[in-house]
Amino acid sequence: MRFSKLVIWVFMLLVLAACGANGEKEAEKSSSGGDQQDGPVEITFADFFTKSTTGDGQITEKMKELNGKKVAIKGYMTELTPIDNRFMYLVPTAGAACPFCSADNPKYLEAIAVYPPDGEEGIPYTEEAIWAYGTLEVGEEVDEATGLISMFRLKAESIDIYQPR
Repeated sequence: MRFSKLVIWVFMLLVLAACGANGEKEAEKSSSGGDQQDGPVEITFADFFTKSTTGDGQITEKMKELNGKKVAIKGYMTELTPIDNRFMYLVPTAGAACPFCSADNPKYLEAIAVYPPDGEEGIPYTEEAIWAYGTLEVGEEVDEATGLISMFRLKAESIDIYQPR
């Protein structure tokens, strides 16, 4: 009888130890941001900057935290692209031909430069909404060829016509 109680106690300790170790791994993963196994984080253009009536909003903490991470965004292509078609601009509304033409402060635009997936040349223009997935880059960068400033860039892994989920 005593031996069977000892076996049961040892078994229970092993089970509890295994559960505790697994719980610690999960806690570590969630506190370190995990490894994004659930796919990219969906962002919107409203996430880009803090609200400002003077045109001097700041990049949000959310966007700063997503720098270098996988994201997905829905938007519309503009007709404004560099001549060499290295990237295109994605904007929140259809028909915005030039996201730089009416802004008070061109640094703080709701536009993102999207670079095509590796190995693909250019991005064919479409008026349909698209989903772009890839790695987000946050921070001011001046395009050497055009002189345009971008605060956000997406190194796309895929660009697809938008399908409602």
